[in-house]
Amino acid sequence: MASVDFLASLAVGSSASPQPPQAEPRIDAAAALRAATHALHEQLDHGLPLARADAQLADYAAHLTVLRDWQRALAPWLSRAIIDPAALALIEQDLNDCPAQAHALAVLNAMPPPDLTALRQIDDGRNGFCWGIAYVVEGSRLGGQVLYRRLSQQLAPHPLRYLGQRGRTGPSWPEMLACLQSRLDAGPELQSACHGAVAAFELLLLRFRLAGCIA
Repeated sequence: MASVDFLASLAVGSSASPQPPQAEPRIDAAAALRAATHALHEQLDHGLPLARADAQLADYAAHLTVLRDWQRALAPWLSRAIIDPAALALIEQDLNDCPAQAHALAVLNAMPPPDLTALRQIDDGRNGFCWGIAYVVEGSRLGGQVLYRRLSQQLAPHPLRYLGQRGRTGPSWPEMLACLQSRLDAGPELQSACHGAVAAFELLLLRFRLAGCIA
């Protein structure tokens, strides 16, 4: 009986001292956004004329025009995410250095402004939605740096300011990822961010298609 009483006392003691609950694993916000936009990113990377080996200055000018109109349209959401659209100045400077493309740019400039109806319809008012849009806009800097290294000689003497200097106009990418992680830790905010990122990417793809840059 003594051994039974001893085992019973262990059972009572263990129930009286429960183990602390384990913390839930932290969600990687950037990984979730990357997964949500992966298919759209692939479409863009494989379709852009500027990413081809034979890219010309006309391709760069068209690329800039689409990005300018897209970023201008997204400015209200970017401002809510405290992102400064300073890169627009670099775009205008680069376009001014493309006089030979004046006729083609006139056609692109005549395009109607981006239709934001779908974006407004899914905007749930959360800050996460804006940070998802900012993720796409700021993430384009990384691709721009890759393009700059490949095109700086090919398209010389054009300075390619937007590709080469874009990274200096906002937070560093590690800082951006830290901001995303701190602001999108909650489930609803991260879900909203994914919706915003997808909407921003879809709008960009639509603008490139309307400009005839991708099929």
